[in-house]
Amino acid sequence: MRAFLLPSANHTPHRRNTITVRPAGVVLTICTLLALTADIVAAQYPGKLTGRVTDAINREPVENVFVEVLGTDLTTLSDGRGEFRIRGLEPGRHAIRFTRLGYEPSSREIDIRNGATAWLAVRLGARPVLLEEVRAEAKGAARIEAPGTISITRDEIEGSGEHTAAGLLEGRAGLVVNSRGPLGPKTVSIRGSSSDQVLVLLDGAPLGNPISGAVDLSTIPTSQIESITVLKGSQSARFGPGAEAGAILIDTRINATPLAARLETGSLGLWSVSAETSGGAAFGWSAGGYARTADGLFEYSLPDELGGETATRANNDLSEGNLFLAANTGAAGGDLRLRGGFNRLERGLPGPSYLPTPGAREELTRWNGSAAWESSKGRTRTSAGVHSVWQRARFSDPSPPLGLPYDALTEAFVLGGRIATEVSLNGALESLSGGLELRQQSYESTEFAETAPGGRFDAGVFVGGEIAVTESQGGPHLVAALRLDRDGLSRLWHATHELTLTIDAGPTAFHLRHASSYRPPSFGDQFFREGVMVEPNPNLRAERVPSDLSIGGSVRGRLGAAIGRLALDGYIADVKDMIIWAPDFRFVWSPRNFDVKRRGLDAEAELELPERNLTLRAAYSLARVTYDRPGDDTVQVIYRPRHSGSAGIGWRPAAWEIAVDARYIGTRYPVPAPLNALDPYWTLDLRLRRSFAAGSWQLTPMIAVDRLFDNKDSMIFGYPEPGRTIRIELAARPR
Repeated sequence: MRAFLLPSANHTPHRRNTITVRPAGVVLTICTLLALTADIVAAQYPGKLTGRVTDAINREPVENVFVEVLGTDLTTLSDGRGEFRIRGLEPGRHAIRFTRLGYEPSSREIDIRNGATAWLAVRLGARPVLLEEVRAEAKGAARIEAPGTISITRDEIEGSGEHTAAGLLEGRAGLVVNSRGPLGPKTVSIRGSSSDQVLVLLDGAPLGNPISGAVDLSTIPTSQIESITVLKGSQSARFGPGAEAGAILIDTRINATPLAARLETGSLGLWSVSAETSGGAAFGWSAGGYARTADGLFEYSLPDELGGETATRANNDLSEGNLFLAANTGAAGGDLRLRGGFNRLERGLPGPSYLPTPGAREELTRWNGSAAWESSKGRTRTSAGVHSVWQRARFSDPSPPLGLPYDALTEAFVLGGRIATEVSLNGALESLSGGLELRQQSYESTEFAETAPGGRFDAGVFVGGEIAVTESQGGPHLVAALRLDRDGLSRLWHATHELTLTIDAGPTAFHLRHASSYRPPSFGDQFFREGVMVEPNPNLRAERVPSDLSIGGSVRGRLGAAIGRLALDGYIADVKDMIIWAPDFRFVWSPRNFDVKRRGLDAEAELELPERNLTLRAAYSLARVTYDRPGDDTVQVIYRPRHSGSAGIGWRPAAWEIAVDARYIGTRYPVPAPLNALDPYWTLDLRLRRSFAAGSWQLTPMIAVDRLFDNKDSMIFGYPEPGRTIRIELAARPR
């Protein structure tokens, strides 16, 4: 903690000599001592500078702004919220400079008082930047920030060529995307978790399927996404129940270019088109739309165990469209952001190849909206927001290969609100924060039993704080959070916590984190309609991760002409009462609680060679997820590959951009036993892109080849892949 240094005094034996004391001398001595003491004390209490950088036009946060205190070696970068913090500033007047590519540099002067925290709000004006006619390709490359965090910006999204949120997350360290074919549903697993153990928030609103709890990320088009942040590890102390393995925060579009359009075609009968526009000054607005269609037809071979014949994948078509509208303005002394979006999707559900469903269909309609307000006054920042999602999903099959025809309709409505306040303080305790979150979820489904409730109302309160163990800029920093959530069904309170210690020592950074989390059973597990040899389990216990321990570090620096980065993050996060479907002694299948051991390692590396315009990157994940049963049980939970990874190369010769990305998926077991193992496999993707001027327009053609070597291995048994596919895209915008 903070050390207090006081002037020392030399004590000598008292003498009996009489000393004459003059009042004027006493006064002069006291004044001198006070002045000296003031100087000494002031030197022991450096100040702090915190602030936020926003765009001068749309008032949105600007990340990766280089903030430097002129005349010192103190620097930092703004984060995804545009916020920055610099510690260890000597009292006095300092000049602060803010620079970022694409914005006009800005300088500010600010007085730092003894031991105080100063707040600085900065707005940067855009500056046109003349670049080579090339667009950076970032597919599969997560920026290495704090261990356990993945951030994907709008620039990365536009450069990826991906259509859905699922495609953006493939190949990231610690993440595995479970795919049921090229156009089928896609869910994500974090560190060997189930997909329903990952909390996905769209503008703050949870997107979990009301029946299964999982989120199909293929229903979230990239045209609506402004940014994605993935937080790995237990996150319930921040975001409430459901974030056992992590949280995926998806913010929809805020800003659009003044005018842009894109046209694409490719394999599987793919056609897509998108357009966007924006305007306004004090009241900025953006709008855009996107449509995509594909017939999904391709030939595949059945496994040898099923005859090895060739068949055509039918009922694999897809059509979708979406719109978004966003606005930004000042209100009540703060910044107000409004967002709205609409998405409509329809596709076939072909089923597994050994039991196809030629008539099964899915229809999805989703509306989402949010309003967020934030204001800073002095040392206090207050934010408030409301969000809502209305979703209607229909699954039908008039002639299934097994069972009776069905036509299931589910409607879900989520309305939530959150208010939080953060106060910057002096001393070692840098800040305190707290807030309240309320969430109403209403469901109506033909899949639920008559005893099922119509929804749930959950509430959570949270507090947090930040402590600087020392005053140095890279010294130990402690973040603590505690949250209490009331389960709207069980009416029980659950406490979760987070303690994170970080040390940023120049090119190296370390962190030690301990957290807990929980997830209540889904409506589907508890209240689905009973069927033949299957029954719900209303007595399920909530899943819990009582101890999520992770330790990691990162290092970056120069290796000759190269710039290298390496990040490692190891974890132990066992799950108590994980909900897994299993038969009982009557061979009746039902969801039940099991204890599961979960531990592993995530690693990321990147090497840049600026002189050669070359970037190399790699990621590896070890996720050991086994049942916690008597004896040394090494059975991996179904479809959790123990090993996965990716590697990529980005090269920019002249005005071209060439990117190659390889992904590895390890052995998977389709049953809860070491039987019928699916072989590991690699895939290789290629991207070629170049921009050039055509009159008053800038045109950017791109060709993308997925599974370049025609690899047809699939993540899940029975859901074939088409092998090599090709997409051709042409984007246009005014110069």
